Amino acid sequence: MKRNRELVEFEVDPATSKARVIDAPGAGVDPFVPAELMLQGDNRTLTEFLAFRAISRRRPDWQKVLKPFGALSPVHLALLGHGLSLSDQYWYRAPGSTERWEDINFFDNEWETGFGEAVLSGDHARLAACSPDVPDTTTNGRIVKTWERNDKGVFLIKASIWPDGSDFVGSKLASEMCAALFGEGRYVPVNIVDRYGRFCLASPLMLAPDEEFADGGLICIVTKYPEEPGVKYTGGLTAERCQNLIDAYATLGVPDASAHIARMACLSCLALLKNFHSDNFGAIRKVGSDAWRAAPAFDYNGSFGFNDHMLYHPELFKRPFLLKLICAQHFSFLLPSWDWSWYDQRALDGFEDRIMEAYAPYRNLPPEFAKSVASTFTMQRNYVNGVASE
Repeated sequence: MKRNRELVEFEVDPATSKARVIDAPGAGVDPFVPAELMLQGDNRTLTEFLAFRAISRRRPDWQKVLKPFGALSPVHLALLGHGLSLSDQYWYRAPGSTERWEDINFFDNEWETGFGEAVLSGDHARLAACSPDVPDTTTNGRIVKTWERNDKGVFLIKASIWPDGSDFVGSKLASEMCAALFGEGRYVPVNIVDRYGRFCLASPLMLAPDEEFADGGLICIVTKYPEEPGVKYTGGLTAERCQNLIDAYATLGVPDASAHIARMACLSCLALLKNFHSDNFGAIRKVGSDAWRAAPAFDYNGSFGFNDHMLYHPELFKRPFLLKLICAQHFSFLLPSWDWSWYDQRALDGFEDRIMEAYAPYRNLPPEFAKSVASTFTMQRNYVNGVASE
């Protein structure tokens, strides 16, 4: 279902998660139906779509989450909970059900808090008394996550992998950098919080209840530009991919497409986000409208020294020239022909000191870590300044 419209009727084997399309009455009607559902009758792509919208098998607690519910697979668990998410308006309705979007969606309705409390505290036995009808069952990725609603709004809570929370310092720094450089409305702020004795990253919900999101890959497919403008998990951004995104955004009617992609590419270069793929680029529109706006910067995972295991390797921080070579290889793709009218060369003056300050309390990092990250940022800032002034 997309809200109250049936997109595809299918059946699925709970154990293997393999899906079979029975009928696709709504596929192809809306150009922003996911690409996997646009291919009518394609069982393989539907299976991939279902798997992507379930708890990932890369997540360390996925088996502990499934067991109390008797779920045979991550997709089975998602089906038990309607496949509901806070990132889109797609969900699964059982045969014969009369449920409607207004009755069950998490934008307008509460959900059980015990699920999130159980996974964050590690007390998975408590899940047996919980309903699986929560947004957590469709939270992909390798980090333990849960959605939380409090008096300040709705937040995605991500649990730290490192006991001291140092793996989230870079994300918070990137958020602060975006605030200084991009301005209000151009980024999603994040903060490090404590939940059940664990350091967590709290990110506010990006979408309003009446909005929907299309990622960069889907935008390029729909607007007939080369798909996959950023390669997931390998490669990264290039000038060509960014230009494809600019053209696709412009075709879609997103205002200031060149300036927006320049901002996002700038974020990738300054924060050393090598794994900055097409899911991080997107557009948002009000449901039923044709007016799209660029999605703000929202995914900072791995910024400033934690962008992948290769760059974190302690040996690199003993050899600063290797970091500079990596930057030259991966983060030197900006084009002066993009719209840089928004860029303020003085906005990030002294930010290298903020990096040093932020990492100073963390003794588990190599002694050279903070200094290397700060000096690499300074080098990248000089590079961006040069491109923006041409």
